[in-house]
Amino acid sequence: MKSLMSTFGAYGIAVSGMFANRTGLSVVSNNITNVNTVGYSRQQTALAEACLLKSSGSEGSGVTVQEIRRARNALLDQTYRSQNAQAEYWNAKSATLTDLQSMLNEFGAADGTDDTGLQQALTDFFGSWDELAKDPSAQSARSSVVESTESLLGMLDQLDSQLRALQSDAVVKAGDAVTDLNDLAQQVAKLNVEILKTETADVEASDLRDQRDVLLDQMSALVSIRVEEQDNGMVNVSIGGIPVVNEKKTYPLELAGDGSADSPLVVNSTSLDGTVKISGGSLKAYLEEADWSGAAAIDTASLPYAYTAAASHSVASLWQGLNDLAVTVANAVNQLQLTGIDLDGESGVAFFVAVDEDQPLGLGNIAINSALDDLDKIVTSTTGQSGDNTIANAIVALQDQNLFSFDGLAVDLNGFYEAVISWVGTAGTNAESTASTTASLATQAENQRQALSAVSLDEEMSRMITYQNAYSANARVLSTIDSMLADLIEELG
Repeated sequence: MKSLMSTFGAYGIAVSGMFANRTGLSVVSNNITNVNTVGYSRQQTALAEACLLKSSGSEGSGVTVQEIRRARNALLDQTYRSQNAQAEYWNAKSATLTDLQSMLNEFGAADGTDDTGLQQALTDFFGSWDELAKDPSAQSARSSVVESTESLLGMLDQLDSQLRALQSDAVVKAGDAVTDLNDLAQQVAKLNVEILKTETADVEASDLRDQRDVLLDQMSALVSIRVEEQDNGMVNVSIGGIPVVNEKKTYPLELAGDGSADSPLVVNSTSLDGTVKISGGSLKAYLEEADWSGAAAIDTASLPYAYTAAASHSVASLWQGLNDLAVTVANAVNQLQLTGIDLDGESGVAFFVAVDEDQPLGLGNIAINSALDDLDKIVTSTTGQSGDNTIANAIVALQDQNLFSFDGLAVDLNGFYEAVISWVGTAGTNAESTASTTASLATQAENQRQALSAVSLDEEMSRMITYQNAYSANARVLSTIDSMLADLIEELG
């Protein structure tokens, strides 16, 4: 009888071996099928020895499938998401600064200037006054002054429009990013519930966890996130200490403000009634470039304006630099015009006026005084005599005077504008370099994750052969036992 029980015990052992190795083959098949699936984590079959405890000791009773687990490391996930947030931030910053360089159109020549950029327009403007000084009464020279001024103002207006459009675009992108974050948070919370339900039923949920990790990776591209997995398998996600996912519950975010000094652009938690501190990710870059608080009106009475470039708010910073340039030049020319006498013997009028008289003179709000449609009203002298070029020469000399302040240093017009475009170029180069570095670090972190989680066809083929041979061997054992039992039954017959 004991021999018969041992025979049936061996039968059970062989069956457990067949089942375990068939499970292993099924896992290998799933891995191979998903070799090109984005976000898929290689699955592993964990086997454990089965044994019976007896008074005389333990006796092997086959093998059991302990679990099917993902090849995943939480620390590597955290490292990748942190690097990904920084890479996406600098990528967005670099893209904005590249746009700014293209707008200025001053980076085409070896000396950093271009004959179609603002630098050339300024040169043409003062050059036309220099020509007028040679023959103050010449109508053609006066007409050239008006034409060069219109060209300069047209370029300044275009830059104003482009920079404002770039700021508005950053506001829109920030809003889109917040909407995407809310959508991703809802999907994560939904998967939390499905994972809990599946694993509570003692069913493996690797595929659901993979889907959730892909969503968390996408969130990390938008903003730096903190992910904490709970004992029940759910994850909590927070941004700047403010929760956005707490197991199955989400806390929506909203974008408030327009980026102005009076209404700064911020991200709020609608449920928790608080402002979320954004760090890293493309959303941070969008919020910075949408910040228009640094673009302010300049009081002509307090010139020179103390201008300081800020790379963190590059759009508004460049606008304010160009605003400083436009207001300072316009104010200086106006002061000289008002001190002179025109060809009609009358006191000079302001050369530049505000388009919108209710707003201060500034970038995008400057035009030639309509009174100068009469070219004789352009002042070139202090006496009104046709050969007097005192005022015209004084205007030409403005470009060599230290009318500006850049980072605390007094500079002339060319020095100021060159400092501005140099800052844009340097900031762009630094951002591009940092974007490349952080992208490399993110790629390195992803490669480390893939080294652990990615499917290797060579390894899977090797495991397939191993499981196949083991399955066949167990089947051979089972066949042998069947034959032995048949012989035993025949003998007992």
